[in-house]
Amino acid sequence: MTCRIRLNTVLLALAVTLLALPASSQDWKGRGRLEGRVTDMDGKPIEGAKIRISLPDHPEQGADLKTDSKGRWSYMGLRGGDWKITIEAPGYITGDTIYSVSEVARGNPVNYAMKPAPKETEAKAGGLPPEIAEALTAGNAALADKRWADASTAFEKVLPVAPDNVGLMMALARSYSGAGNNEKAIEMLQKVTEKEPSNWGAWLLEANMLLEKGKLDEGRAALEHVPMQAVTDPNIFINVGVLFMNQKKNDEAEKYFSKAVDVAPDQFDGYYYRGLARIGVNDYDGARADLSKVVELAPKDSTEAKEAQQLLEALKGSKKK
Repeated sequence: MTCRIRLNTVLLALAVTLLALPASSQDWKGRGRLEGRVTDMDGKPIEGAKIRISLPDHPEQGADLKTDSKGRWSYMGLRGGDWKITIEAPGYITGDTIYSVSEVARGNPVNYAMKPAPKETEAKAGGLPPEIAEALTAGNAALADKRWADASTAFEKVLPVAPDNVGLMMALARSYSGAGNNEKAIEMLQKVTEKEPSNWGAWLLEANMLLEKGKLDEGRAALEHVPMQAVTDPNIFINVGVLFMNQKKNDEAEKYFSKAVDVAPDQFDGYYYRGLARIGVNDYDGARADLSKVVELAPKDSTEAKEAQQLLEALKGSKKK
């Protein structure tokens, strides 16, 4: 998701604006940060996924990383601008995205769900006509090669023969999404959830797509179909909260950041954002508690730990109105 938290007037009043350092077009080092989490389509973390951060115009500049046991990765020290993130993992389709890095404001974590590499189809065993079996095989191959338009064209030929096949509908949704046609992808995912109301993976994917389009109410409604215990990635709640914060609805944002904390109490992100939201509603005691957790949990040399410490200093003596 590309929406991001920006420092508001409350934080500016607390004098925590960060100054950007100038960077030449040939120098990729700076004060910006990228971080994210890699999961499968069901939200389970993928350990050891390869992350390549590079400049589209200068692919030799950047960094190579790997995800930890929780699927997380981060890198501090990038200049502002558009960065390409490429994700690879055995058994999954390689993906990439472009993310805009700021040296002034902390961006929202990059949450990426990897699509499994398609396996050999069992179409022939299922008694499908040869031309349909061929189309299914061609669609799988195109999906693996990220030829999204070819994949959707092939799968659309199969759909009339197997209109209730959830796996086929999910493959179509992924190909539509890869081609940037989120409207069709969402439409297909809605058909999946109509057929399988407890398909939490489809609901989560639909919610993420709606939120990426800025459709906060619809994305939140899709998310509410998923039981809390089925959500293992706090970033989707953080994404909802970010959209509320961008609308200056800090009280609503706080609720979703609290859900992120409930899902991942050992990660600092939820506390960090909730602390900012609580400052926005003048809950300084709550903000101090959250920011103290950030100092405790975040790496000591991280931007978040330093910002949290600065905010704690600025909040000394402040009381809730």
